[in-house]
Amino acid sequence: MRKWIAAVLIFASVFAFAAGAAYAREAADVPQYLEQALRDITAHAKAKGAVVSVVQNGEVTLCAGYGDADAYMSIAADGETTAFRIGSISKTFVAVAAQILHQEGKLTMDADIARYLEPDFTKLQYPVTMHHLLTHTAGFEDRVTGMAVKNVSDTEPLSVSVRKYLPAQVFAPGEVVSYSNYGIALAGYVVERIAGMDFAQFCRERIFLPLGMRHTTFAHMHDTAYVSKAYLPNGGQAMEPYMNLYPEGSAVSTAADMAEYMLWLLDSGDARVLEAEYKSEIFDCQFTMDEGLGGVGYTWNRKLHNGEPCYDKKGETLHFYSRIALYPSRQAGVFLSFNTYVPAEEIDAILRQVTQVLYGAELTAAVPAGSATFNISGLYANNWSSFHTPEKLLRYIVPGKLVRISGSESEGYTLNGGKLILTGEDTYDTPMGRLKFLQRDGGVLMATESAITYSRVTWADAPVVQLLLPAWFLLAVLMTTAHGIVTAARRRTHGTGKLPLMLSVVQLLAFGALTILLYTGIAGFRLLSYTLPIAACAILIVAGTAGAIYSAVKNAKTVAAGYRLLLLHWCIASAAFCVWLIGMRML
Repeated sequence: MRKWIAAVLIFASVFAFAAGAAYAREAADVPQYLEQALRDITAHAKAKGAVVSVVQNGEVTLCAGYGDADAYMSIAADGETTAFRIGSISKTFVAVAAQILHQEGKLTMDADIARYLEPDFTKLQYPVTMHHLLTHTAGFEDRVTGMAVKNVSDTEPLSVSVRKYLPAQVFAPGEVVSYSNYGIALAGYVVERIAGMDFAQFCRERIFLPLGMRHTTFAHMHDTAYVSKAYLPNGGQAMEPYMNLYPEGSAVSTAADMAEYMLWLLDSGDARVLEAEYKSEIFDCQFTMDEGLGGVGYTWNRKLHNGEPCYDKKGETLHFYSRIALYPSRQAGVFLSFNTYVPAEEIDAILRQVTQVLYGAELTAAVPAGSATFNISGLYANNWSSFHTPEKLLRYIVPGKLVRISGSESEGYTLNGGKLILTGEDTYDTPMGRLKFLQRDGGVLMATESAITYSRVTWADAPVVQLLLPAWFLLAVLMTTAHGIVTAARRRTHGTGKLPLMLSVVQLLAFGALTILLYTGIAGFRLLSYTLPIAACAILIVAGTAGAIYSAVKNAKTVAAGYRLLLLHWCIASAAFCVWLIGMRML
């Protein structure tokens, strides 16, 4: 058996060498493949417009646009002259900015950032360093309120927004990686404080202009290239919000500028902006949940493909979807951006093909290796969500915030219909990439290959439970109200008077107002601005519930059996909804 395994491994090694040579010869095909892929996407109306750039061995081998940047004005997407919103790829510039100050000795990466902030800046629950902020390990919960606004006139200075929208810390720094838009915005503000100038201006003077990125900017309405319009999947034009905590995702750039950026990142000898040592630190493993995962650098995801490193970053706004990937072993980089929602799976498939061309088809072990030490089945919630505010509701609405793993140790596990393959101790290859499961503080964490982790939650957190409870409450209130109206019209009260009718009407009105507040708040990125009216609606519902229980108990022996069941149903549904309101932090 051992000889057979050895023979297989030797064959795999020879094949890997031969395949590597073959793929190296085919690396020149990457531009042609990407050109065809983006042409197909825009030609089949999957996206209105797209741009792409490819760099290889110190040269730009592709810089182009496809489809429209502005269909109404007949402006075509162009790699040189049209800018796209690159979303969270903007975060990589924050890392470069911090490293500039670190290189100059003005910033210590492991020092408490409180030393760089104003004395009256709100004291954090736990001390936080720049290292924590750039690795998404500062422990902040997510907060959507204040992140974006619909009108540019509503944007706030960074000095205001980082104070106004400070989220709670739900993890001790340095323990759990949990993606944080706020954390990166705060890092940008620290840069602003140390540099003594606006963060957007600092990036322009110290990063963009020195690298020849003349059409890249963080500054709202100060674009030097035509910025593409945003589009819906049906082809209609959409309104793109403006990032308020802007360092985390507001940059606009052209494919040509991003090509210059990639060339600089890949060239260790290019000392413009940063010396090699400090540039390298951006991609070094700065934190990992487990040694079996690539971990994260400063804002970059780190992955291995056939032992070769790959660094990538995803950028997504409401309507723009972008990716950047670097392949240092092949001195290659790819940037692409769409002005329309394109499913992540489709974009990932494009980059996966590029990776295989550059690094070869992924080799798998001849004999599966690994061990499962505990049961991992269950429901998992993304830690990139709110825990202590009404925004907790978003985890049940936003796709991907909850995932379910089905199966058992003996039968195997599945995720999103795909089988999990055990490759290490509690480590699996899955449709989501490589996952590592960890037992921490009596719970289970699921770590991914990016700055995202999940925590296992109970059955009560299932979307079907959380979304059915409000529906059940509404049905019970409507039934009670309708019955009350009918009996009042017939001048019958069942001995309870008009109290149930009045209470159910109050609950119905409060529920309607609550629904409007939630919808308006979520759509306008200001849900937490309505915290007080949301609480007022919740209190009215609770008061109505207390009154319903009082009325049902008081008249239990004097009302007809059918009406008694109606009251009981109303009381139980109301009480369950009150528990839901508490769980959603609306009370």
